[in-house]
Amino acid sequence: MRVTVVLRANNLGNQFKFYWLTQARRKIREDGTRAALEAKGIHAVNPKEFLTPAYPKRVLEAPIPPKLEETFATPPPVIRDTPCHVFTHRFSPIGGLAQAQLITNSLTRTTLPQTIADYAATGDGDASDINERVKEAILHAHLLDTFQERLPRIHDAINNPGWVFPIEYGIPLCRKHKTLTYQLLLLLDQVESCGLERQLVEDTSTAVMLNHGDRLMQLMHDAAYLVSSPRPLPPMASPEEVRAASESEGMPDLYPMSPFINCRARTSYSEEERYGVTSSQLHPHTVFIHHNQPYMPHQEDTFTGMSLLYAFSHAAAYAKLIRKDPIGDLDEPITVQVVHINRQRYHFGVFQLNTLNLNPATSDAAPTTTRNLFWTQPWETLFDTCKFKVGKPVLEGYNPKVFSLLRGLHVQG
Repeated sequence: MRVTVVLRANNLGNQFKFYWLTQARRKIREDGTRAALEAKGIHAVNPKEFLTPAYPKRVLEAPIPPKLEETFATPPPVIRDTPCHVFTHRFSPIGGLAQAQLITNSLTRTTLPQTIADYAATGDGDASDINERVKEAILHAHLLDTFQERLPRIHDAINNPGWVFPIEYGIPLCRKHKTLTYQLLLLLDQVESCGLERQLVEDTSTAVMLNHGDRLMQLMHDAAYLVSSPRPLPPMASPEEVRAASESEGMPDLYPMSPFINCRARTSYSEEERYGVTSSQLHPHTVFIHHNQPYMPHQEDTFTGMSLLYAFSHAAAYAKLIRKDPIGDLDEPITVQVVHINRQRYHFGVFQLNTLNLNPATSDAAPTTTRNLFWTQPWETLFDTCKFKVGKPVLEGYNPKVFSLLRGLHVQG
């Protein structure tokens, strides 16, 4: 190999900074011009004495508006005497669906309501063209989006302990979820005309405080999209069915665990209550929840329990803040549909709020408490893989049942 001489190359940025620093320290030398002019009787005048600036400074008399962060900031938490169990999106029910049932005083059904299942079954035959459009939406959201961002680092402590994976750039998971959900909602509005009169709200926040026995709890959950309808959803179970289920079916037993396990009581919290839509003319229809934590895998039972908590918090906040229902049994039940998304896994559920009374019965002789109802089913996988192969976008294992179930939820009400 030939040996060459290394040239002394300088970085242009560092060279310019050094040149600017050295030239800024230079002082103007006195060359005798002022003395020569004054010797001839010519007086040197400072130009600032007779020249006015072209653009004089104007004093702003109007007050400066406050910053947006200060205007819309949430009130800071205050230290209070009564501790409160705060459930947020970071809460993971260790007991799964059974723990969520005890928190929300709900009974579960292992299948979706018959009206939704029937419509999803009848809509599978004429969806060949629609399924192609759904596949295009999946490819656009997961592969063909030009947005690039630094992705979180991968940590594999079991298979590769101590190994530092390279930095990757791509489409973040939250953007994939939002893009795909929005395009599916647009496709649903084009296929089913019933959604044209509904309103879609993005990034809503819900907070509600309730008493659970002798404890105080607060549920604070966000929704990626909240679909509101001018007509409320019909109840999926009649009052007679609710009464019969409350009397015949029992609640799960987690002894010796408490229903509030994995949720410590706080003394610093805010008592603010809010709901995503403040209009009494709009009723909750479907809540879309995005699980944007890529490296927190959950079991299916835990995932279902989280869906129940989200549906209960939105229904309870609407009943307490918009409908002004008292704490107790509701005159008219509130039905809310929930779609929980984690990557390509979709969980569908329907929740019917019958009561806000969460006090458990103290003895067998106590009167039967009205229960809430939650219809659920095992999660469905939208697709298996969606990636580039030999430079081409490839989608494998597409499941058309997911969009059929979305159509079944969309036509309700």
